[in-house]
Amino acid sequence: MYTLCPNCQSVHALNAEQLTAQQGQVRCAHCGAEFDALERLSDDYPSSEQQLAKRADAPAVLGVEADRPPIAMPAPQAPPPSAGWPWRVLLGLLALLTVLNLAWTFRSSVAPDSDLAQKLQAWSVPGFEAEPVYRDPSRMHLIARDIHPHPNRSGMLVLSATFTNLSDRAQPYPGLAVTLYDSNNQPLAARLFPAADYLQRTPAPDELMGSREQVPILLEFAEPAMPATGFDLQFR
Repeated sequence: MYTLCPNCQSVHALNAEQLTAQQGQVRCAHCGAEFDALERLSDDYPSSEQQLAKRADAPAVLGVEADRPPIAMPAPQAPPPSAGWPWRVLLGLLALLTVLNLAWTFRSSVAPDSDLAQKLQAWSVPGFEAEPVYRDPSRMHLIARDIHPHPNRSGMLVLSATFTNLSDRAQPYPGLAVTLYDSNNQPLAARLFPAADYLQRTPAPDELMGSREQVPILLEFAEPAMPATGFDLQFR
């Protein structure tokens, strides 16, 4: 099969593989022009005197005589997409592992409240786990306490108390477990008051009771059917 360059009228011999390589797009071996070989494809060699004359005037290419039809060169294929992305991902992972290894090696030099330490805690890096919140209800101490009938509301009791945190560390406000007893020291009623009840507000999630801080409380609750002669208060 033959085709004709529309730019320089050079005749090119083609085979099926060359035609399908770039869907018919070829480059002229004489002038370098790219064209669609299918538009001028022919099974017979062109016999036009004008074409023969122009072909005879064309210089030989790579030692091939001008009267021999040059073989058309398929247009260059576009380079395939880069296959180097797995390496870039691997290098990124290696860089991250290097940073984590350095952080572990020099963990004693990283300030606990620094941004780096917080990020490492968020990533659950060994050695940088978030320290659990300190909590020790046994270090809470009652300074004063009293329970008496409500002065204005019949059938209600009023519990007043003051407690402090004897620990050297701040800790969350405790819950208060109140138990009422009868004359035989048998429990009549029990209730657990969360911090929001005795503070009369909801503490912030990170709000803590400071060391030696004193907290006064005043709680009201219904009196049980049997008279209460005593009570107990525990920190939870």
